Amino acid sequence: MKKKISIIALFATLLVTYSCKKGGLLDESTLTTLNEETTFADSINTQAFLTRIYQQVGFQYDIQYLDAGGHAGAADEAVTGRYNGTQNSGVIIAFGLISKSSTNSDFTGMWSVPYQNIRRVNVLLKNIGNAPLTTATKKGMIAEARFLRAWYYFLLIRAFGGVPLLGDKVYDITEDFTLKRSTYQECVNYIVSECDAAKADLPTSLTILPQNYGRITQGACMGLKSRVLLYAASPLFNGGQYATSGEVHDLTGYASYDKERWKKAADAALDIINTGNYSLYVDNGPTNRPGYGFYKVFQMRVNSEYLFAAMRGAQREFESFLLPQSRSGGYAFTVSQQMVDRFPMANGKAITEADSGYDPANPYANRDPRFANSVIYNGAPWILSGNNNAPVYTYVGSGTTDAVSTGPLAFNSGYFPRKYLLENSTGNGERCWGLIRYAEILLNYAEALNEYSGPTAEVYDALRKIRDRAGIKPGADGNYGIKANATQDEMRLLIQTERGVELFMEEHRMWDARRWKTAAVDFEKPIRGVKITKTGNVYNYEYVDVREHHFPPHYGLYPILASEIAKNIALIQNAGW
Repeated sequence: MKKKISIIALFATLLVTYSCKKGGLLDESTLTTLNEETTFADSINTQAFLTRIYQQVGFQYDIQYLDAGGHAGAADEAVTGRYNGTQNSGVIIAFGLISKSSTNSDFTGMWSVPYQNIRRVNVLLKNIGNAPLTTATKKGMIAEARFLRAWYYFLLIRAFGGVPLLGDKVYDITEDFTLKRSTYQECVNYIVSECDAAKADLPTSLTILPQNYGRITQGACMGLKSRVLLYAASPLFNGGQYATSGEVHDLTGYASYDKERWKKAADAALDIINTGNYSLYVDNGPTNRPGYGFYKVFQMRVNSEYLFAAMRGAQREFESFLLPQSRSGGYAFTVSQQMVDRFPMANGKAITEADSGYDPANPYANRDPRFANSVIYNGAPWILSGNNNAPVYTYVGSGTTDAVSTGPLAFNSGYFPRKYLLENSTGNGERCWGLIRYAEILLNYAEALNEYSGPTAEVYDALRKIRDRAGIKPGADGNYGIKANATQDEMRLLIQTERGVELFMEEHRMWDARRWKTAAVDFEKPIRGVKITKTGNVYNYEYVDVREHHFPPHYGLYPILASEIAKNIALIQNAGW
């Protein structure tokens, strides 16, 4: 495939940059090279200004945000590493050391980065009328900007609950500013309404040109709506918030539980399915490798599965940090035993099921193909030199530093990430970050419908599609290892596990466990790894605690930083902080 250059990359060198003081809602922004009048008097600069807002849509995927985003030890997917020799936000979260007085830039950015970009949207909306652009171009740019603002608000409410809604106003640093938090319900309604409004003026995925890939489409609007409504229906926000009374109760969730919210979430996902514009990417590769499409889709900018993606230009951004040291990697994080155990067998059955075929003496054999496409384990092949593969050995005494480590700041579990990593020695490819993809929509639909109606045929069908693409064997009953006539509780657990497997490293696990209110149990356990020893040609597996891990219940929502409350005394702190 010829490499497609996206509009995001084309304008990367034309950015109009605003200098922002560290903070958030009240950041002072002044033009470093142009003022507002000259910026929006030029068509290229106006479009570059919008591109700047796109630039941070996936900011929590950046290497320094991997842990804060749930890719590592902040959840139970992995053991958090160390970034540039300092403890990052993932370490702080994993050790139960979050503070409302934190100055860690990874953590403070969860508030400041979205608000900086919300302000940029409002500046654009204020000035775009003066830009020398066609009416149609302006209309499309306004729709893109409104979606991006809704996206950044979503990043805020999943972490903090209800936050101040600014509307279209651009606040000046000199203004007397006190703005209360909007309720969670108001925030959800606002995000959904913005998605609906923006969608009307955007192209579908089928009409957008490849050179514009990465720009917002109708599918992105529908996908964000699906996710927001799924979160809103979930236990943490659907009347089950940690604050049981007082004003903060409505700021962080709905007043009471309403089952119909699950119906709204199911309908939003079904609307996407019914468009027929998206499908799971299926490709068995040149060597008939089952489930290869699951691996390959993360290496493609243009595919049938991404509703919203962040374009990337940097090469080896993951490889340099995530590969084993024997492959010149940097141990940003390593995959946990908890995560490895989630992957079922090739027949779709959990490794704990008696008839699954799991062999403790050969634990990586006959697993769900997504396992080998997501994790580098002892004996797994990876590039050693040029494009020549050789096994990665993580057993003790292998002559490498890839074996498990333990202790207060240990970060090697004996497993390494493979998902997203390019199978070549250069790291050059068309990789982007899939922020919303069709597999998530199918899982959203299955979860919401199961909560509303139980394990219907439609729930089974959505899960079968995902497992079929994964390369799992259908079995005699065609259920891909899914128990027939499952109860609602059984199906709920299966869907939660399936999300963990399918969406591993995609910034879901930390937030999913929070919204399900399972994090206080799931994450209040040591992160585990595997100590492998070798006797002759036989490997012996011992599962060990690698690092402590804590999650007090009130971590379900983050604290609003004391520095932000000092700027805006109308802000009310979340429960437990």
